[in-house]
Amino acid sequence: MSTATKKATKPLYAAIGAGTTALEKARELPQRVTTLPGTLKSFNSKVDIRELPKQIQSLGTSVPQRAGELVDRSRKLTDTAQKRVSKLTKRASKTYTDLSKRGEKLVTKVRKSAPSKRAAAQTKSARARIKAAATSVRKATEANIEAVSSAVDKATSEQAS
Repeated sequence: MSTATKKATKPLYAAIGAGTTALEKARELPQRVTTLPGTLKSFNSKVDIRELPKQIQSLGTSVPQRAGELVDRSRKLTDTAQKRVSKLTKRASKTYTDLSKRGEKLVTKVRKSAPSKRAAAQTKSARARIKAAATSVRKATEANIEAVSSAVDKATSEQAS
């Protein structure tokens, strides 16, 4: 396969790979849905609404200090975000390549399967038969044209005499 062909088919293979991955994830969905209520209960038990007024009062006394902390934290978060973007870009590229390989593997498997080979052989046979039929029709048409032409010539020559 040429480099240009590989580049052209890679998105197709990636789409096929993404489709098979989505199918696998969809099969896992019922199990995840059944565990959701337990997850929500554990989250609700961690939040105590009665403590909120005390927390709000303590915020008023520590705002200047917290502002400085927030500036420092925002700098750190910016650095962290840049690193994560870099990692995610690499991860996305790897995922795309993995999906492409997965799709290519599936296409290869389908191509090599017995039903696909049978279909290809039947198509090749049908193509040959159609070509032969077209040749037969062409020859028959030419013979009919010749016979009609000869009959017309004979009829016109008989009428002329």
